[in-house]
Amino acid sequence: MAFSRIRKSLRAMKNLEKVEAGLPPEDAVVLDADDDDPELVEAVHAAWAGDPGPVARLLEAARQAGDRELHGHYAAEAAEAALDRDRWLQDWLAGSPDDPDALLVFGGYLLDRAWESRGGAYASRTSDEQFAGFHHYLGQAEPVLRRAIAADPASPAPWALMITYAVGSPGGRRDLYDEAWAGVLRLNRYDREAHRVALQYNCAKWHGSNEEMFAFAYAASDSAPAGSPLHMLPLRAWVELDVREKGRVLDRPECREAANRALTVCPPAAPAAYRWDRADRNMLARVLCAQDRYDEAYAQFQALGVHATSFPWTYYGTRDARADFLTFRGAAALKVAEEMR
Repeated sequence: MAFSRIRKSLRAMKNLEKVEAGLPPEDAVVLDADDDDPELVEAVHAAWAGDPGPVARLLEAARQAGDRELHGHYAAEAAEAALDRDRWLQDWLAGSPDDPDALLVFGGYLLDRAWESRGGAYASRTSDEQFAGFHHYLGQAEPVLRRAIAADPASPAPWALMITYAVGSPGGRRDLYDEAWAGVLRLNRYDREAHRVALQYNCAKWHGSNEEMFAFAYAASDSAPAGSPLHMLPLRAWVELDVREKGRVLDRPECREAANRALTVCPPAAPAAYRWDRADRNMLARVLCAQDRYDEAYAQFQALGVHATSFPWTYYGTRDARADFLTFRGAAALKVAEEMR
């Protein structure tokens, strides 16, 4: 046993430089970056400077092109940008009170502001002041989302946000969840964001149970076509369980099968593209490391390149997602180097 460890250590010393050469240097790794979408970056900076026009045109172009997934992504990014400076959003709404994109961004902003006020801790560790801020912003969201739905009846995005609203609502508003979920299925039964949020609604920490969560995740995956991002949902469900339970949850045979499903969506030869793809790959890489599947994890880190994402690292309580990304990446590289001949 000791000689085996020594041989592995010697191989690692010999091969590690070669393995690490297949990855970007640590100081090049960025967190939650959209720097490869210059149009979005420029639009957000223009908004912060007081001009909502570029954001409005970006959203309208995606909507007119029928790219609903990209449209929803841009709306989410704009809503998040408004958390830092929201004057431009208020001005946009004042000038175009019935604009479907302005309403969608404002609805997302209110929900983001609500969750920012609440924080990510469990209810027992959340103060009365945090809950007051949470409910203050949450209470404003439904009428805005209703207006967004009326202004753009073909968009699943406001229905997905309505599910987020239902998640935070007292008692879960099952009637509202059912209405919103029906709206999503009517418009896009494979909508990625709506399924992600609905999984949260159905998990035990919100308004469902482990059984409901897994039933939802596997039903969505089993009904989705090949290559659909919905094949990531079972793995997300296992990560959700792993965060809350002790023991080697991610090493269970069922979770290994869920990782295999995820690999059909995130093949190692294809580089990670949009931000949501990167988050899926960050999650998959972490799970593969937990399953001692280091060659496959290393391939995911290669596909990710410089792109670390907050999820799933912050989900496990870290305050430095980028550092955790690099720690797991380094562990995968070391294991690969140890096994090279």
